[in-house]
Amino acid sequence: MISLAQANPMLANLGALLTIALGLFGALAPARAAGFVGIQPLGGAGLSEVRATYGGLFIAMGAACLVLQSPTAFLLAGVAWCGAGLMRFPSLLLDKGSFPKGLGGAAIELAIGMLLLSGAI
Repeated sequence: MISLAQANPMLANLGALLTIALGLFGALAPARAAGFVGIQPLGGAGLSEVRATYGGLFIAMGAACLVLQSPTAFLLAGVAWCGAGLMRFPSLLLDKGSFPKGLGGAAIELAIGMLLLSGAI
């Protein structure tokens, strides 16, 4: 692995900030975030799950990258985003997902993942 000085910290930090922004959306507006991704949380437990997963997890992942400025942190966050984006392709076929929305989601996830990976490679 190379040092962050050789990587692209500006792009990587942009990816971290986007991750935090999406996390804030999930934490502060869980019902809207759930609707945006096409899920329906059931009651308080469902909203809590959206806040935790789409909120807290994303905020912590992005903040860790910003605070640590570590190629390893950017690598882990980038791989996580790219993994989510890549899983959309088989899901479109297996789950009969919405092609426009699924492809858009994949594009956003892969773009954020690549931004973060620029801090690791």
